[in-house]
Amino acid sequence: MSMKKDKHITMREAKERTGLTSRQIRYYDEQNLIFPARSKGNQRLFSESDLQRLLKIKKLLAAGNSIETIRLKMKTPQAKEIDPYAQLSEFEDSINDYADEELDSLYPVSNRFALLKKLTFNDHDINDQEFEEEN
Repeated sequence: MSMKKDKHITMREAKERTGLTSRQIRYYDEQNLIFPARSKGNQRLFSESDLQRLLKIKKLLAAGNSIETIRLKMKTPQAKEIDPYAQLSEFEDSINDYADEELDSLYPVSNRFALLKKLTFNDHDINDQEFEEEN
């Protein structure tokens, strides 16, 4: 039984195709390892991608991996949306990358006066002579 693109299947069909129990599938959903759609009646509806993730989870568990290890191995954008710590970590990384880029762009400036002017954004008038006298 193959699925057409964007077609979803029920829990019963997902169990048959993966060999997992309903309880196992619900648990993986609760652990944010899969992200099935929901029907109007709030029943889980599984895509082909969900089924592939379930099969991968099954394989990783059989190999002795913990749920936490599997979660780390199967990081997805959806998982990050759910996990505020993952979002925070990603945000911190982007800030650090931006800061590094800004610092790198300042290194080529060999003239301290030019660097100081750049850092003050021309908000203050700096006299060339006063600056040179201080150094």
